[in-house]
Amino acid sequence: MKRLVLALLSGAFLLTGCVITHAPGFHSGYARLPDLERAKIRFLPVNEPISTVANGLLYAVTAQSLLQTLPANDTTLVYLWAPYCHGRGCASLQSVEERCRRQGYRFQAVVEYYADMEQINLQPPLEHPLLAINHPYYRSDYAPTYVRLFQAALRQDRPLPDSLQNARYYVFHGHTFVRACNALPGVSPQFLPAQPLRSFH
Repeated sequence: MKRLVLALLSGAFLLTGCVITHAPGFHSGYARLPDLERAKIRFLPVNEPISTVANGLLYAVTAQSLLQTLPANDTTLVYLWAPYCHGRGCASLQSVEERCRRQGYRFQAVVEYYADMEQINLQPPLEHPLLAINHPYYRSDYAPTYVRLFQAALRQDRPLPDSLQNARYYVFHGHTFVRACNALPGVSPQFLPAQPLRSFH
């Protein structure tokens, strides 16, 4: 009986591990994409110019390459976007772009992982094409690792307080990092919150 319980517990842990490791946002998701979707992703080496036209492609870039594209006299908001994110800090791309337009900011969105290319492909065109993180450059397929390295390089290794360690929004003046934000007021959430079930009495 004891062996049966141990075997069941071991199986449960293994099953949980599989679910976690294949969950969206845990790994890049690139290895699990069909060839047709992989063909739409271009990994750009450091310092290679980033196309200003999407052409049906998703350009995966390094933080250094992205910083070099930021106009010297503009204020830019970079949004690290996760296709599956339901958190309070996750807003729709169009809503953030519109907020930036009203404030006179340039807007650049960068997708964190490829686990849901369908969701990525559903996004309406933005003024500046959606980019992705070049995870092979950071020598990791583990999303929390390469996203953290990308963020650190993006802000030029300037430290952040603990409360902003998972910030999604980064403000730049020219190439210089100014501040990070966890959320933006006045933008629409990426997903509408689930409505509570009504009671029928």
